[in-house]
Amino acid sequence: MVEIKKIIDGLKHAFATDGVTLDDCDTDLIRKLADFVVKRNMSMPAIMFLESVRPLNFVGSQAMVFFKPIISRFFTKVEYDKLATLLEKREVIDRLIKEIEQKTNQNG
Repeated sequence: MVEIKKIIDGLKHAFATDGVTLDDCDTDLIRKLADFVVKRNMSMPAIMFLESVRPLNFVGSQAMVFFKPIISRFFTKVEYDKLATLLEKREVIDRLIKEIEQKTNQNG
């Protein structure tokens, strides 16, 4: 009975969607990614992509490992690894979309 309780507790934790708290470094990294997208006029495709893969955000963040040699040119290794970890959380996707939309509106 104790083992079943451990499994149930583990599943509750695995599927929990508690609010994520971001520190200033995380917020700056999200803003840097949003700037990267907006400067290249990729706002709309990026938002559409992020909205379409929202249910698969964990898988998408793991796919970033594959693209690391390409994208690491724009981010440091530490930033890139932190970004991959951040994008595993659903709330961060929403935050990134809002940042991209705000920066797009500011640029006209």
